[in-house]
Amino acid sequence: MTKLSIVIPVYNTASYLKKCLDSIFSQTFKDFEVICVDDGSTDNSLEVLKQFPLVRIIKKQNKGSGAARNIALACTKGEYVLFVDSDDWLVDCAFEKLIRSVETFNTDILIFGAFTYSNGKLRSGSYGVKKIPKKYLHKVFNKSDFKDEIFKFPSTAWTKLYKRNFLINNNINFQNIRVGQDQIFFVKSMLQANAIAVLNENLYCYRKKRPGSVTSVKKKTTFSPVDVFWEVERYLDTCSYKYKRSVLNKYFLKATFWLPKMREDLKNAYYIKYINILKYLKDKYPNKWYRYFAPELHDSYMKLKLLCAACCLKKFFNSAEQK
Repeated sequence: MTKLSIVIPVYNTASYLKKCLDSIFSQTFKDFEVICVDDGSTDNSLEVLKQFPLVRIIKKQNKGSGAARNIALACTKGEYVLFVDSDDWLVDCAFEKLIRSVETFNTDILIFGAFTYSNGKLRSGSYGVKKIPKKYLHKVFNKSDFKDEIFKFPSTAWTKLYKRNFLINNNINFQNIRVGQDQIFFVKSMLQANAIAVLNENLYCYRKKRPGSVTSVKKKTTFSPVDVFWEVERYLDTCSYKYKRSVLNKYFLKATFWLPKMREDLKNAYYIKYINILKYLKDKYPNKWYRYFAPELHDSYMKLKLLCAACCLKKFFNSAEQK
């Protein structure tokens, strides 16, 4: 059996793809396969892929990285799976360190850190291992240990090494949306894993706000945060995680702060779907801060932040008065 499967969705990243693949094939650990899904690229990404004869190439129509990863995952043969984005790269000896660590801890998920590359500099940013609380280092844990601290860990797929059978047996897949497609994957995998560990190193290099990437677009055209909320809510309804509201609250806030970023001609349609989430939360949690929250269509990001804070304070003082 192949030890490691590397899954890479590719869409119009020809300028960065060689660096990504060079960092993989120059690794000291060699027992791996690489599956690249060309997600309907319109540049010469496919030609770059063909320069690497050991890469297995799957071509498909453009449907986003979530769908591309799902297709590749179904084709993997490795004992472990690593997801890599085609504009990013790995540090030297990353595979060797990952395999050694995952076999030492015998985990379903091995979490590690990532450097952030921005403005020509590589630094330990938002996905660096230093962001993970030290109490989770050098131990094996699961949801009963991290409790409501699930978001203390990076929610990206590319900061983790997964045991393949764990993903397949639990039917853990990516959501078929353009943005946030890895969020349901993150929630499901973290809550279903029996054993998780953290490797205290940054082994991945994340290229932030690449021109043309989905995350770099200033005016948003997808309703993905709404789709993520409902998908996560549906899943949490099927499991026994007692901190469900804290997770829903996180994704509700993501949907809230997406509103000012929406393109003007799509904002009203998004707002209608978003308000349905708010109504749901008000009904389900009538004594929480949502009951005071009444955002309007054209509220700015700052106004929404202030409204959220004000509603939380109002809830706090009202609760104090009732005691």
